[in-house]
Amino acid sequence: MQRVEIAVPDDLAEDLAPYGDRLDEVLRLGLRQVRVQEALLRYGRGEVSLARAAELAGLSRTALIRQARAAGVEPRWSEAMLREELT
Repeated sequence: MQRVEIAVPDDLAEDLAPYGDRLDEVLRLGLRQVRVQEALLRYGRGEVSLARAAELAGLSRTALIRQARAAGVEPRWSEAMLREELT
């Protein structure tokens, strides 16, 4: 296991204090959410397909669609994208 040191603002350190024994869980949950947000951002920009965005987020397409809807990201569909999704 690697040891990593990070500097955090005082207010964040205070918020993290109650979770001191579970910081690995906090980091995993945060990283998962950042991956989803990044995937949705790239999808929203048209950089990746829905399938690729789901892959980047580590979610199923169905789960990513739920996340997209919750974030107000509307699915874009083109003929090429539809072909990709169906294969």
